[in-house]
Amino acid sequence: MCHYLDGHFLSQILTQIPTWIIVVLGWFVVHHLSKKRDQRKEARERIDQFIVALRAIEEKAIEFHQSDSYKGDVARSLLFDIQRIIAKLKRHPFCSFKVDHNLLKELRRAVTLKNFDSSKFVCQPANSAILSNVANAVDDIEDQLEKEYERIYL
Repeated sequence: MCHYLDGHFLSQILTQIPTWIIVVLGWFVVHHLSKKRDQRKEARERIDQFIVALRAIEEKAIEFHQSDSYKGDVARSLLFDIQRIIAKLKRHPFCSFKVDHNLLKELRRAVTLKNFDSSKFVCQPANSAILSNVANAVDDIEDQLEKEYERIYL
């Protein structure tokens, strides 16, 4: 006769089933939470990198507008940098963010609409409206990204 099928053995198995169910469910919960934490961490790192790039555009734009003479290579570099940063917003994790496209247009306009033509270039003082518009456009984009991060990940 088989000793494995006696009542004692069967009761041991039945009492262990809830334990194993709890262990497996716990593992799923921990795995899910770890995955979410990693996604949040990756998104935060990308946002921080994006903000650094955005601030670099701001700094370059201010240096351009405050330079003594028109610098075509810096102007071209600014245009490319703005195009790149707009393209980055279409990639992960930003594609799930609701960033107002008008904010991006405002950044481009703030940098390139006035004082970007070599024939009309004038060195801008520190209190220039152009420089304020650039700083405000960058701040608005940064604020929008932070709000979207909080909405999605926190």
